[in-house]
Amino acid sequence: MRRVRLAVLLVAAAVLPGCGYNRIQELDERTEELKSNVGVELTNRNQLIPNLVATVKGAAAFEKDTYTGVAQARAGLRGAEAQLTQSQQQVAQAVQSGDVDRLSQADQAVTRSIGTYLNLAVEAYPQLKATQNFTMLQDQLTESENRISVARRDYNAGVREYNAYIRSFPQVVTARVTGAQRKEPFQAPAGSEQAPNVDFGQP
Repeated sequence: MRRVRLAVLLVAAAVLPGCGYNRIQELDERTEELKSNVGVELTNRNQLIPNLVATVKGAAAFEKDTYTGVAQARAGLRGAEAQLTQSQQQVAQAVQSGDVDRLSQADQAVTRSIGTYLNLAVEAYPQLKATQNFTMLQDQLTESENRISVARRDYNAGVREYNAYIRSFPQVVTARVTGAQRKEPFQAPAGSEQAPNVDFGQP
């Protein structure tokens, strides 16, 4: 009887390290961390947007022109500001939900709203192009977009490694037993290949 128990223990000791359970848990935690990093970068970008709006409003306080074209641009700017605020709220909700599809769609909505807002802001207040604060915010938004892009790539690389691992033998058996599911990569919504048109030329 002792020999049987000893044999079972030896077989278990030999097989268990190869079942991949610990590695599945490690990769799962890593992908969750990487998804959280995407949310952090999206939130950081959201926090830059009120500064952008405040800078534009600051320019408006000093601008007194009443040309028809400028007045129309300013009316459009108010609508774009409302759209930008709504997009920010979508990002905040998506980050809380942790749903990758919602994160992707909210990210795309904010990216487009920022492009529209910047275009209309420069059209309404052309002197913004020469304002140091405005230029600095543009640079910060560009850096933020780059960090978001890197975070998305890192997350997708983590998801690819995790998905490949749980589909390999013998880990696929462990994955089925433990209920480990395939994770969805961060994908751009339809139409996102169209970059927002940000034109800082004269209107």
